[in-house]
Amino acid sequence: MIKRLRIVIQVVFFIITTIAILKYVHFVNTGRGRPDIIEIFCPIGGFYSLVMWFKTGFIDHIHPAAMVLLLAGIITTVFCMKGFCGWICPVGTLLDLLGFLREKTIGCYVAKIKIPIKLKFITDNFLGLIKFGTAGALVYLILRLPGQIMPMMYQNAVLPEDVSLYKFWVDTFHGQHNLTLVLIIGILLFSFLIPRFWCRYLCPLGAFYGVFNLFSFLRLKKGDACVNCGLCEKRCPMGLSPFTSRLLNNTKCIGCLKCVEGCPKNAITLSILGFYRLKPLIYPLILVVFYLGIIGFAAEKKVWHSHLDSQMYARIFIQHGIIKPWMMKVLKGQIR
Repeated sequence: MIKRLRIVIQVVFFIITTIAILKYVHFVNTGRGRPDIIEIFCPIGGFYSLVMWFKTGFIDHIHPAAMVLLLAGIITTVFCMKGFCGWICPVGTLLDLLGFLREKTIGCYVAKIKIPIKLKFITDNFLGLIKFGTAGALVYLILRLPGQIMPMMYQNAVLPEDVSLYKFWVDTFHGQHNLTLVLIIGILLFSFLIPRFWCRYLCPLGAFYGVFNLFSFLRLKKGDACVNCGLCEKRCPMGLSPFTSRLLNNTKCIGCLKCVEGCPKNAITLSILGFYRLKPLIYPLILVVFYLGIIGFAAEKKVWHSHLDSQMYARIFIQHGIIKPWMMKVLKGQIR
């Protein structure tokens, strides 16, 4: 039941994200209907806006959704473990789809890659340094910025973030970032062979949320009924070994609850602070209500929709080499 519910929730959020991408392309072509949720792909800008808000009191009115989405991810992690990664993140859903395709294609003929324990230890720690090092460096650099210059830097660094990202993907599609394309194909290939390869070893956002996961109110706990059968390890998409630890909240766990559902002895339980047990089916309800509730609250307080007008967007697009008829019309009308 948990597996089916998780798939449903993942598919719903994936469809929402896909529609947002299509709507953004429509916005680029027509200048109408920019979807604010597209900023889910701009977490660095969201963190910048969040720090700027704390340091200066200035709330980002250009890309507020990026800040809200990042804040929703932090808060849900504190209260509901790293469930964003396991149930909501569209990239995680795509990687789960690759894992599913592997099982339905070569999975019957090729066993899952088993890395020797010593090599696994070295690999996990080396790649972990990349993931946590990248996340730590970005957090450190942004936190170090003086508050008085952050609004000024915002104009150059954060203001065109969604346009820059769109331009990057367009250029990649046209063969202008071949090295990046090779890296992306490589990551997808490794993710096809190794479940959630990107999430395990490279995702800086997952590393950032992972720190908050250590202090989550909801926790997974292994009880005395465990017989060390190892089935939880086989089911874990992050390559963890739940049966070897009593408290399971760590920086990697994505709260997918596969270990809970797959334990034949019901030895792994979900609880509040390790004491009050919760039924696993309640977890996704709490997670989704928290996540959408934070977004809804922000929208109610008018901290969600971008206030950037069409003239400014037209200028930004043209500065990035993207020119559409509506942009010229808007700017000509402004000049007149």
